[in-house]
Amino acid sequence: MGQKQVAFEKTKHQQEGLTFSDISPKWAKRLGEHQELPVPMSITWLRWWLEIINPPNCVVGEAHNFSRSYTDDCRECGKIGDKFTVYFTLNLCSKIEENKQRFVNHWNKEHAQFHSR
Repeated sequence: MGQKQVAFEKTKHQQEGLTFSDISPKWAKRLGEHQELPVPMSITWLRWWLEIINPPNCVVGEAHNFSRSYTDDCRECGKIGDKFTVYFTLNLCSKIEENKQRFVNHWNKEHAQFHSR
């Protein structure tokens, strides 16, 4: 891809905003649209649950470069991270989808200009 194309793609992303896949790629693969969550208490579910309850490894922590700094620096990110934990634990797929959108909107409004992936 040429330099002009790369610059165009970057500008296009800035205008349209980042997607969930751009912000938290690992969790986007796991929590992708229309993808069922692992069976509660299965090995995969337990492994993901241990990550999602751990601030640096959760959805929001990944977006913040696998750091827990967001828990002190951004109250909204902390709330969103907590909601991912609860919704995952209770297997509430529709609530996870709503929270993903809330996170994307918040990220694009408050953090996109400071964090580049």
